[in-house]
Amino acid sequence: MDVKTAFLNGDLEEEIYMDQPEGYVVQGQEKKVCRLVKSLYGLKQAPKQWHKKFDSTLLSKGFAINEYDKCVYTKGNSDSFVMICLYVDDMLITGSSPRVILETKNMLKQCFDMKDMGIADVILGIKISKTSDGLVLSQSHYIEDVLRKFKMLDSSPITSPMDTNQKVCKDNVGENVDPTLYRSMIGSILYLTASRPYIMFSVCFCARFQACPKMSHLNVVKHIIRYVAGTCELGIWYSKDTNPNLIGFSDSDWAGDVDDRKSTSGGCFYLDNNLISWYSRKQNCVSLSTAESEYVAVGSYRSQLIWLRHMLDDYGFTSHILILYCDNLSAINISKNPVQHSRTKHIDIRHHLLRDLVEKQLVQIEHVDTLYQLADIFTKALDHERFSSLKKSLGLCNI
Repeated sequence: MDVKTAFLNGDLEEEIYMDQPEGYVVQGQEKKVCRLVKSLYGLKQAPKQWHKKFDSTLLSKGFAINEYDKCVYTKGNSDSFVMICLYVDDMLITGSSPRVILETKNMLKQCFDMKDMGIADVILGIKISKTSDGLVLSQSHYIEDVLRKFKMLDSSPITSPMDTNQKVCKDNVGENVDPTLYRSMIGSILYLTASRPYIMFSVCFCARFQACPKMSHLNVVKHIIRYVAGTCELGIWYSKDTNPNLIGFSDSDWAGDVDDRKSTSGGCFYLDNNLISWYSRKQNCVSLSTAESEYVAVGSYRSQLIWLRHMLDDYGFTSHILILYCDNLSAINISKNPVQHSRTKHIDIRHHLLRDLVEKQLVQIEHVDTLYQLADIFTKALDHERFSSLKKSLGLCNI
């Protein structure tokens, strides 16, 4: 569903005046101003007022706002359940039966001027392909637009997004490139990580040099785009039959940044066998050991695990103990040790919250062999064989 002129539905809570629009000035009354009665586009209050209007309307119709995601609305029980996911003026509606979905659409049309887009096949540039046992999310059309935008339609594809032998760092003597072009390329391929998690590390690593990009950095970005060009038909597959078993993988590349020696944390989360969330980011502090960097990485994802658990509870799924896999035994032992001895006092206190979750048996941290550490792909550049093996484990398939 698409809301027409969504922001005009917002109710203003204060008196706001504007100059007469250019071309619509009343002769003889040039000094007068207009008092707004609608929340116009361009008004800074417009998005907030539209969202408030939508909230109040659905609440009056018996919907409940998700406590952990304020853009998700639910109503009913397992026998007659409907969910609305809102993104500005676009929304996805799903439910337990076609009848409840149709009733919801008719209700929304009575409240707002809306257009029914039919069965969801493309939303926010992401294509939804349905199969008999699930669905596939892909961005093939968006990739073509990116290649066309940066004049790389004829570029030859390559087998990995980043060369393992190339150490990318600040280049103080390299040739300067247009920062606007560089940032535009980063922004364009960053959106591709919505359906291509395997390029997350490469894109986020290149994003660190947006302040002063050099030709060496631009070549790495073009390298990523050339890889993406050869994977247009790939997408993430989600199974129709899914158990509410939530597991995560956490990894860290100790002192991987050549410039400041900060580590890179990476992680991914699965609902049964379906990949639902992934991360790759540089840590805020410099870790003094591999165990510390791994422990900080594990601690950074505790909040995400708890949030995902609450989301499942809100949808009526019975979630069991959360399992987080880590390939560093020292980090696991620190999380299970109730005594904060001198060797761990230097680690930031906020990461020790993980220890409390382990003691309360809300989170269980298990060891996984490095060979089966799926989060490896989010922390470092890998060789083609290792990269291809982990990419398959993320649930990628050819559409």
